Amino acid sequence: MVGGELVGRPDLPVLELAGLEQASGTSLTFIRSSKFAVQWPKSRAAAALVNRRVPIPGHDPTTRALILVENADLAMVKVLHLFLPAAHVPGAGIHARALVDPSARIGRNVSVGANTIIGPETEIGDGCVVHPNVTMGAHVRIGPMTTLHPSVVIYDRCVIGAQCILHGGVVIGADGFGFVPDPAGRGLVKVPHVGTVEIGNGVEIGANSCVDRGKFGATIVGDGTKIDNLVQIGHNVRIGRSCVVCGMTGIAGSVHIEDGVMIGGHVGVADGHHIGRGARVSAMSGVMDDVPAGATWFGTPAGNHKDQMRSFVALRQLSTYLREIKRSLKTPDAKG
Repeated sequence: MVGGELVGRPDLPVLELAGLEQASGTSLTFIRSSKFAVQWPKSRAAAALVNRRVPIPGHDPTTRALILVENADLAMVKVLHLFLPAAHVPGAGIHARALVDPSARIGRNVSVGANTIIGPETEIGDGCVVHPNVTMGAHVRIGPMTTLHPSVVIYDRCVIGAQCILHGGVVIGADGFGFVPDPAGRGLVKVPHVGTVEIGNGVEIGANSCVDRGKFGATIVGDGTKIDNLVQIGHNVRIGRSCVVCGMTGIAGSVHIEDGVMIGGHVGVADGHHIGRGARVSAMSGVMDDVPAGATWFGTPAGNHKDQMRSFVALRQLSTYLREIKRSLKTPDAKG
């Protein structure tokens, strides 16, 4: 199934999947690098999917098995599908306790769970699964085969593409965070946001993430992009296709992220900046300038990987230099 080469016994039963440290004698695990390969002799796993070019120390092919593959992560994805339990979905049709506006248009083979609210003129495409307690405003459009998990909220006029997955607590289309000082000195004046949100096809958005509507125009998330839990995407942000945005990241308004960008966890991106195609931003970075296409940036403020590494090396050496300076100041010179 994974196109692998067996090194070891072919008759070992595999009853579950597990990490190297947690595995039992009936577990299949995976090894992607030499860092994990050194754990193989102590692991109890019966078998492992292994990147073909990774040497495995202490393997006994008479008692255990390795399956050599080009990419252990991708191979494990195929195996995981074998063990994936069937997901619970609401029964076919519209639950008796759902509230659906008469003007809403519901496609074929759609499941709508209890306590879901579907507003006026909203359209839901064929084959969608809408779990309980979802709220959709007016003039929302949901593409075919999309799944909305419990407590998703989609505000008026927002568009979700086909085959998307929105996990629990996702909010699409809340107002952007815009305020200006009141010239009369009475606090802050709220800036209206009259735009929308457009989510492409095949997008997955993790639990409790938010995508704010545009001040004018649309906040856009491109096809195939994957957004982790607890991510904040501000007004008028444009995210390209097949991007990855990891958890706890905050993207301020009007940022433009091109196709294929990877953003690590807990990254902050200041408003109005541009991240070029295929760039990578490491976890915990603070992006305060434009990131060139294909570049890898990290740090706060974030910068080019090589430049930042040189700065860190210099900073670590600084303490040594300071000690030498203090020592020289305490040492009397030859004439003294």
